[in-house]
Amino acid sequence: MLNFLHTETDKEKRRLAANNLIVLAREKAGAELLVAKPQVLEKMVKLLRDPKLDAEVRLTIVRTLGEILKGDPARTREILRNRIGLPPLMALYCVDNLELVTAVSIAVENILKTLSGWLDKEKPDPAMIKANQEDIDHTLQTLTEMVDKAVLSAVGRDSIIDILLKNIPENLSPGLGWADQFMEKDGIAKLLTAAVVQPGDRLNVGSSLNVTNETRIHISLALQKINDDLDGDKKRKVFTDKCEQFVQRLLADPDPETKMLAVLVVITLLQGPFDVGNFLLGSKNILEMLLVMATSDEPEHQIIAAEAIVHAASKKDKCAAILSEGMGILKKLAKSPNDKVQVRALVGLCKAGSSGGLDFANKPLPEEEVQQLAQSCRKFLTNPAKDFDLRRWAAEGLAYLSLDGNVKDSLVEDRAALRSLIDLGKTGNQNIIYGVVSVFVNLTNSYDKPEVVPEMKELAQFAKQHVPVEHPKDSPECVAKRVEALAEEGVVSALVAVSKVESKNVRELIARVMNVVAEGKDHRGAMVQQGGAKALLALALDGTERGKECASQALARIGITIDPTMAFPGQRAYEVVRPLLALLQEEKSALQNFEALLALTNLAQVSESVRQRIVKEQGLSKIEHYLYEEHEMLKRAATECICNLMLSPDVQDIYIRLEGDRIKLLLLYMADEDVAVARAASGAIAMLSDDEKACARIIQPTMWLEVMKEISVSEHADIRLRALYIIGNLIRNSQTAAEAICQSELLEILLATSQLTGADNALAQKAALHALKAAHTKKLIAPNPEYEEDEDAE
Repeated sequence: MLNFLHTETDKEKRRLAANNLIVLAREKAGAELLVAKPQVLEKMVKLLRDPKLDAEVRLTIVRTLGEILKGDPARTREILRNRIGLPPLMALYCVDNLELVTAVSIAVENILKTLSGWLDKEKPDPAMIKANQEDIDHTLQTLTEMVDKAVLSAVGRDSIIDILLKNIPENLSPGLGWADQFMEKDGIAKLLTAAVVQPGDRLNVGSSLNVTNETRIHISLALQKINDDLDGDKKRKVFTDKCEQFVQRLLADPDPETKMLAVLVVITLLQGPFDVGNFLLGSKNILEMLLVMATSDEPEHQIIAAEAIVHAASKKDKCAAILSEGMGILKKLAKSPNDKVQVRALVGLCKAGSSGGLDFANKPLPEEEVQQLAQSCRKFLTNPAKDFDLRRWAAEGLAYLSLDGNVKDSLVEDRAALRSLIDLGKTGNQNIIYGVVSVFVNLTNSYDKPEVVPEMKELAQFAKQHVPVEHPKDSPECVAKRVEALAEEGVVSALVAVSKVESKNVRELIARVMNVVAEGKDHRGAMVQQGGAKALLALALDGTERGKECASQALARIGITIDPTMAFPGQRAYEVVRPLLALLQEEKSALQNFEALLALTNLAQVSESVRQRIVKEQGLSKIEHYLYEEHEMLKRAATECICNLMLSPDVQDIYIRLEGDRIKLLLLYMADEDVAVARAASGAIAMLSDDEKACARIIQPTMWLEVMKEISVSEHADIRLRALYIIGNLIRNSQTAAEAICQSELLEILLATSQLTGADNALAQKAALHALKAAHTKKLIAPNPEYEEDEDAE
């Protein structure tokens, strides 16, 4: 097949050979064959180095190597140590092709996950890491050394940083525990070297490193994850010292432009390990330098200074002190003719205007000034040139201002600005995710509100303490209108685009917004069409506890209204079971319990394999818990769910085989005042009554006969029909039950029902005749010509 991959080969044959190669490598036997055959891997590498090789074939070879390197630690070690090694893959990080670089990263990830026993598992296997430590260290060290290499393409650098970000931690998130070694290999300095380079090298520092607009945020996230993962103040001090030493080297250079790079380092740290950045901001006189830069006539200096002030004021307790010194400067910069300077200054002012939070009575800036700031941000958001950088900063400004109810309403009324914000989210760019999603959270009021106890409020007022006041435009009616507007403009598609973000906190925000949108029944169909159900499944399985809870509730809401075969096609019908069952816990709200039960009821109708999955995940016992609830709606939902699960032979077997009061409880519910409960319970018993052993269990409770009498004359035709069906099965499958029925008033009820006429009574009459025929067969009653007529008709 390799021979067909050369450029001289017909294009269709080349494409077919490439696809066959990938399919072969995915099978264990195929991968072993490719490795065992002499010179196959070496030929692949030779092809990769051929400059004339077309991009499609190169991509195929990388994907094939990725499959070969996956799954078998011994094979992976052999390839790394004795065959091709890492250099052929590392060389491809220099190519400016996102699709190819992504394939290389997948191959490298496969190496690390295979060697650490992390494939298809939630975390690595410590024993596997220890056994393959040498190869894991070599791979991570090679990646670390590549971070600041000039030969890397911009997308290649971002991909390497992302692999390090995912694999270095160990304590706060699953990983390979390589943070200490990363610092020892001078990884911090390498990351910061890339962080000080601006796309386009706007400071003209002569750096030859290629970076994207997202490189710095990738680095910030990596630094934050490493710092957070360090276990102990001593190690964190080493981290801070390395950052400080890097800044000190830049400040020691007499070149003023190089000193500016120290500010870019601080900006990077303020977006990641904030405390480290804040420490450097105050300890190295950088704040004073910022204030001088802000008054400079150089737009580039003003941009950096404004950006640094904005990031430094990110935390509320730091905001007041920093803005007290920089407020005047920000107001001056906000009038700059340079849009890039102006929009950054606006964000700083927006932060100042929102420092009062949700408290309507505590506003640092006058309402008129806040509205002017919001209008300016919306202007940048809808600028005709669609400049991405300006729109990104405008979105961040609105993320702060949109805590104000009036700003929320004005933004929703400005549909052009709202569409622009949603379009910005659809890009999925790392730089915009937090700002855009924060605006959506504020517009939908999907943040947690502290519960105000009336007694505590009165006590606070008596003590002359300030009590937060909710904005009048944050009423449920106003929120509903804003959610409707967002849904109409396709906010879900934007949330889906950013839902693969690594940050669990941002994933929680996305889940919160989706959950609020899913409250509206009319929105759920569009959510499924825009990929919301698929994204919610991923959010429900990975994130913060609150984020997983919101995503699970949104899935439940979709499952209630939309046909499960449409909402959760194929494998998703099995995957959604666990998130739904996670809502069936006592600490969850009654509404969450209720919605989960309704969704599971619908899901249980999909197929036998889905019902088996519910049982396998211990769902039956969780659902049955709510049969004992005093809350009528919870009891009803649980009974209906059990009724649908009873379609499964496995569930029937549990009810028949295991001792307990399961069947007795369902018998009692057959006569429940709630018609829906009685209907579901009688349906479940009707399915059970087809089995002879089940019939023996049904007649064990002494009250069974009274229950059957009561429901066989129910005013509800469907319940009456189920009762007659159960009576017929009891007569056929149990001699004891048959004798008891024929000696009771039930016989008269059967005779009376068999005489009914009219289309509405046809099914009931037929069921009664079948029951009487069964009694006649057992010679418990005299023959009746009608039985024979009924038999002839059949």
